[in-house]
Amino acid sequence: MANPDVVLRPCTDADLDALEAWQSTGNTRTHARRFARQRAGTSTYYLATLGDDPEVFVGSAEIRWDGCLDPVVPRCPEINGLQVWPEHLQSRGIGTAMIGLLEDAARQRDHQVLGLGVIDPRPKRLYLRLGYADTGPDYTDRYTWIDEHHREHQVADAARWMTKAL
Repeated sequence: MANPDVVLRPCTDADLDALEAWQSTGNTRTHARRFARQRAGTSTYYLATLGDDPEVFVGSAEIRWDGCLDPVVPRCPEINGLQVWPEHLQSRGIGTAMIGLLEDAARQRDHQVLGLGVIDPRPKRLYLRLGYADTGPDYTDRYTWIDEHHREHQVADAARWMTKAL
């Protein structure tokens, strides 16, 4: 798929059930949590579709306008939770198109820099190719997930901070 016609739009209340059907987050309710931050005004939770099928999600990402939660990371808006799904759609230009649209959204709000944390070397190569600089610092990306018995699990992943001047 060369140059896919990706459409990015903010999540709405009406999308939450369809998002769970698209990619279930179980008791963790990740989609609802991201949408709650959007409603609070601290982020925008974007959904990606392809122009020829606007009803089918192919990706999602959040821009946290208040930045990364780790205090060692410099303050700027953060791309968080970028994903292309289902997996067979990955490596077809959808993520690249989404990043460009997310950058446009940050520019429209007059932001000069956009950041993201990276854990896996594969997306890091993509981000470097798209003009993100490995500016550091290293930090710990922390999140919680909730299992089928409603037990919380804390996760802490080593991450590297990257930024791009817009």
